[in-house]
Amino acid sequence: MAVTDAEPIITRRFGRSDAHTLDGYRATGGYEALQKALDLGPEGVTEQVKAANLQGRGGAGFPAGTKWGFLPKDVFPRYLVVNGDESEPGTYKDRLLMERDPHQLLEGTLICALAVNAAQSFLYVRGEMAFAQERLATALNEAYAAGIIGQQVMGSDWSHDVVLHWGAGAYIVGEETALIESLEGKRGMPRLKPPFFPAARGLYMQPTVVNNVETLSNLPWIIEQGGAAFAALGNENATGMRMFAVSGHLERPGVYEVEQGVTTFRDLFEDPRYGGGIRNGNELKMFIPGGGSAPWFYPEQVDLPLDPKVVGAAGSMLGSGAIVAMDETTCP
Repeated sequence: MAVTDAEPIITRRFGRSDAHTLDGYRATGGYEALQKALDLGPEGVTEQVKAANLQGRGGAGFPAGTKWGFLPKDVFPRYLVVNGDESEPGTYKDRLLMERDPHQLLEGTLICALAVNAAQSFLYVRGEMAFAQERLATALNEAYAAGIIGQQVMGSDWSHDVVLHWGAGAYIVGEETALIESLEGKRGMPRLKPPFFPAARGLYMQPTVVNNVETLSNLPWIIEQGGAAFAALGNENATGMRMFAVSGHLERPGVYEVEQGVTTFRDLFEDPRYGGGIRNGNELKMFIPGGGSAPWFYPEQVDLPLDPKVVGAAGSMLGSGAIVAMDETTCP
């Protein structure tokens, strides 16, 4: 097996019972990266994210630093929208990040907002995720009370507000322009692209960055450890660690953070730290490698690495990171 011993990045606090609290987060170095980002400034933060080659974790896999650079340089105000409307069937990694480590997401949101000079950030959370909403609301109140969000962030001359918004459960709102429509109080329907690319004409027709929950949750570690350290994980096609929601006919279905480009589907299915094998000693018959929209794979592809280019060349996609394994009892 090709599974590595790389330590988790964004799930490393999941074992702590107090990770969702401000005290628990700060006890493990929380918000130190934000202070470092304030010292680096927008250009310094963007340089580190580009050096990391952090790719979006929402499905498209576009480099985050490059995406930020699409904003017109002289048009203000501009906004940051955090896409927490996780709606792809079988995908629940973002929900866990919001429930178990909400301050990590808030810190990543602030770092991104600083980098793109956003006037305000909006965190859009899927309507059914009541517990995630509760955890984020509590974390947001803690951060405001501590001077981490709001006026003069952490004693600096930079001020920034974060608004929490609940969705209404529409699947299509996971698409970024439909999410923006919903955020504006309209029916969540996608806009035509062009001309309505968010970077040019997004929220309130202003330049807007839309990033996924997992994408932003990686930013504190990247700023603290450096972009090069992140880029050293994975391979040239897919750097860093990534979360996968693994379900189906496995002994241990769950969400696992593994090194991209090196770990294989077989590792996720069979390694005792992850899926633990096909249930009841059965044989793998087929699997979905990247959400309900992804073409199915068969046992012949189980040794492919979790590399978006390799998976794409084989005829499917990693997509949202939802992997579903099925044994021979499926479709007899």
